[in-house]
Amino acid sequence: MKIACFILCCIMGGMSFTVHAQTQAEMNADALVGYKKADKELNTVYKKLVAKLSDVDKTTLKTEQRNWIKIKESDCKKEADEYEGGSMAPMILYNCLEEKTIQRPKELRNMLRGR
Repeated sequence: MKIACFILCCIMGGMSFTVHAQTQAEMNADALVGYKKADKELNTVYKKLVAKLSDVDKTTLKTEQRNWIKIKESDCKKEADEYEGGSMAPMILYNCLEEKTIQRPKELRNMLRGR
């Protein structure tokens, strides 16, 4: 009864609870969601920058971006390979990809400021 009253008070009082992933599968899924969010932000900033570039600069940026993606994926694969066969390997991969992907829009925004 005390638990039911506590839950009811929390709900009525507007208190919220954050549920954190408890299983490795849930942590892997959360890591993927984080990476996708970072990638979406990167694509938004990238498109804004491309829209302001000349054709020559667009070509240069696309080449740089492709190279950056290859390096990012290679580095993160190496990091995740240390956990190959383990259930946390996907989480390691996605967390690495997210971390690197979060940094890239900052670099692109600096390029945008100069335009």
